[in-house]
Amino acid sequence: MKKFIALLSCALLVLSACGKDEDDSKAQNNVAPAQVQKVQGKKVKKSKLSDKNVADFLENFEKYDDAQKYYFCAAFAMGAMSVAKPVTASAMVNYFMGVGVAKYNVGINEETYKAFNAGKNTFRHEEQVNVILKRKICENIMNDAADFARERDYRISDLDKRGQKEVEKVVRMIKQKKK
Repeated sequence: MKKFIALLSCALLVLSACGKDEDDSKAQNNVAPAQVQKVQGKKVKKSKLSDKNVADFLENFEKYDDAQKYYFCAAFAMGAMSVAKPVTASAMVNYFMGVGVAKYNVGINEETYKAFNAGKNTFRHEEQVNVILKRKICENIMNDAADFARERDYRISDLDKRGQKEVEKVVRMIKQKKK
């Protein structure tokens, strides 16, 4: 799991560096207003708005129950991994979802999906990503869940089977939201 976190951190560094040379019109379409923007080649200091967005994020994250926090972090981790190693990310999806069901006795439902969706969309907000990494929010949650699975001697194949059902639920919910 420690290697996974190192990989996650590297992926996020690469992700945060992507698109820095885009022209202003593309950057304005793809960058959230809360992100640090370049002005004539120089970085602008973080605005109060970005600090407010981080505070709002942390406040909302703390309102999640443990299962929601886990599914948020599972989506966050999968998003980071998909940038660095898409094959590894797709192999880990079922496992992450299965661990969530095993540890929290709850799968994807309306409430956990909201957290999952927020986790996968976090990469749109650089400051949030930085806070998650700096405070090791998801690293601690994911390590705790992995330790739980290891201590209970869960087989990876069993967790994968549990997770497949949850992945199907996520796919159905995503399709429903797009309609």
